[in-house]
Amino acid sequence: MNRGWWVGAVLLLSAASAVILPKLADLDYVLRSENGAVETFVGAGHTMLSEDNMVDILGALPLKLPIGSAGWKDGVLSLDLKVTNNDLDPEAIYKDMAKVISFSFQDTANVNQLLLRIIAEDKWLGSRRLLLAGDIRREEWTQELQEELDLAGNSLLPGRVKAGFRISESDLWEKQFITP
Repeated sequence: MNRGWWVGAVLLLSAASAVILPKLADLDYVLRSENGAVETFVGAGHTMLSEDNMVDILGALPLKLPIGSAGWKDGVLSLDLKVTNNDLDPEAIYKDMAKVISFSFQDTANVNQLLLRIIAEDKWLGSRRLLLAGDIRREEWTQELQEELDLAGNSLLPGRVKAGFRISESDLWEKQFITP
């Protein structure tokens, strides 16, 4: 009788495990998705940005401007690029902006919004001034707008690019980099 009881208990436990374990896996998925940490199959070449890998991934971007600060929260990437000298022309800055936008929306699967600022930093005076700011959103991003930004040259940005990427230019930007 004792042996039959053990066999029955093992069979019952096995059947219960077969029913309960998939439910626990679903519960884990629901909890992770509420915290924004779900890994999904997104195809080759796409990165899932997170606080754990953000520094390594952003540090590997081929930018001329150094990164001043970066933040990641709920699908929003905040990034400050620093201009520390006057040797850069607007074209180089626009190209770095285009690279960051391309990374955010073409190379990653989970960046929904990019808050990008270009900051002039004077190391002698210890001051920081805003030059450009953009609020770029995945659902409004297009390849055409990105190409226009990349090919803007040394002039003011076209109105279509500024409106599409919500880019604002400071007076300092126009005086220092655009006006001859």
